[in-house]
Amino acid sequence: MKLALVSTPRSGNTWLRYLLAGLYGMQQHSVHTPEALDWNAMGENSIVQLHWHREPAFLELLASHGFEVLTIARHPLAVLLSIWQFAPHEPQTANWLSGEGGDETSILNRPVDSAEFLRYACGPRARALLSVTPEWWHAPGVLKVRYEDLVAQPHRTLTELGAQFGPVVRTIDEVLGANTIDKLKLTTTNSHFWQGEPDAWRRMIPQEFWAKIVDAHADVFESLGYTLEPR
Repeated sequence: MKLALVSTPRSGNTWLRYLLAGLYGMQQHSVHTPEALDWNAMGENSIVQLHWHREPAFLELLASHGFEVLTIARHPLAVLLSIWQFAPHEPQTANWLSGEGGDETSILNRPVDSAEFLRYACGPRARALLSVTPEWWHAPGVLKVRYEDLVAQPHRTLTELGAQFGPVVRTIDEVLGANTIDKLKLTTTNSHFWQGEPDAWRRMIPQEFWAKIVDAHADVFESLGYTLEPR
């Protein structure tokens, strides 16, 4: 089994990769660009994580090496909040999509209720990053997971996703227990794992920003089925 986990940054990609790798004993790889990986060296049981557009050359690359595509969706406001939190601790966010639309400099160490955050959240950099999951979400044959479902019903979500993957090498309980938010926080120095709370944006991003961000990315919200109403 070869899986390419291709989604918008800060959507729960790394957590999902850890869970699947643990369940099925998969080799893990995480890169910023397709060129950063030796695809010919991939084992037959591998999962690759990256944030990349659904473009012809990349589709051909995946097909030629026998990779299935998996994408994960997360509420865009939650994604933007997570980017705001993560960027001050990790300069490599500038490498997401090879810097398409800019970088995160303007929101570094700025409050989430600041004009700088709102401009970023409505601007070209946020648009580029938020566009990744929608590009894959409706594509034929792509496997799909919602972050909110993975948090709320991890057993059901992982069971449904893995129905076609074959036998597990560890149980879901074992893998979930090994990858709790508290344990994962201890594995990094860049604050990669923060809260794991799907609706933190409701209490942290000013409500007067919500509609402006939705208007700026209306196609993303519509494509992924997210609104400002609680799920």
